[in-house]
Amino acid sequence: MVTIGSDWTPADLVLPVFALAAGLACGGLIWGIVALLRVLGSFHDSVLRLEKLSYDLADSPRSTTESNRASSRDPTTVVGDPDATLFSSPVPWRDIVQLLEDIRDNSLLCDEERQEKKLRFADEEIQSVAVRIRALTTEGDYAQARQLVSSMRRRFPHEERIRELSAQVEEDRERHESDDVRACTQQAEDLISISAWGRARELAEQLRQRHPDSVEARQLLLRIEREHRLFEEEQRRRMNAEVQRFVTRRRWEEALAAARVFIERFPGCEESEALRMEIPTLKANAEIEARQFLEAKIMDCARHGRYIEAVDLARKVIAQFPESPQAEALRSQLNRLEELAENPDAPPARIRID
Repeated sequence: MVTIGSDWTPADLVLPVFALAAGLACGGLIWGIVALLRVLGSFHDSVLRLEKLSYDLADSPRSTTESNRASSRDPTTVVGDPDATLFSSPVPWRDIVQLLEDIRDNSLLCDEERQEKKLRFADEEIQSVAVRIRALTTEGDYAQARQLVSSMRRRFPHEERIRELSAQVEEDRERHESDDVRACTQQAEDLISISAWGRARELAEQLRQRHPDSVEARQLLLRIEREHRLFEEEQRRRMNAEVQRFVTRRRWEEALAAARVFIERFPGCEESEALRMEIPTLKANAEIEARQFLEAKIMDCARHGRYIEAVDLARKVIAQFPESPQAEALRSQLNRLEELAENPDAPPARIRID
């Protein structure tokens, strides 16, 4: 029993009351910090699930769009109703609501229970990602599969299953790469055999893009370039020899046509520069050759009484080669040819073109 003396005053109780209040405040603060740490731990687990959900949504935009379209056609959906809008899309919103419920539930779990739940969630996530990676490797999308493996390796650096999954992806990729390179090499050889160099080069470039680390893919592209260069050199040598052969045989029109084809095909080589200088001479000789051919044909038509044909050929020579000696001679004889052409009984005649 506490006895208060007659000299007691209210000021004597200030210090004990203040000490009691400070103790209660400190206790409440400590309890609040502990509760906050628990909530933050559960919130971390839920954020991991939100991240996983974002990956799932990014990989399935089509299904989400189709679900939204289906809900927009649902006659039971009320426009402007937030509950109907919230649950009309089954994939994103229901999972988000579930995650919010998980946050609430995790705040009620003890540390051991939360750790057990975290391990269970990690196991489920690894299994889910493993299924996705196997699907990607089946489709041949090894770049995306490797990205997923790298992401999981960063999140679970000590997980043996991730290392095994990474090794399996690389093994499948190498096996697929070998088969792909072999098939593309065969296709490229078939294209080379028909001189389809552009298509062969495009095929090899696509192979290199699919397997940027493949030595065989780079070698195939270099091989196509090398064989194309050798083919072009052989074509240039053969076509130039053909031009010279026409010139030697004085077949000027064929030599002129072959020279023009050569210059168009190989515009920057030394042979093309030389042929450009010979083009005027080849052209003049080709014109002489053409005039002589037409002249001989006109004379043959006249000898056999085919005056109508002879008139047509004479007019052709005059139109195409107006300054030539043949055109000058034919102008003086054209009237006579036209008279003979109009006379069905005209006998064959001789025409001399000097």
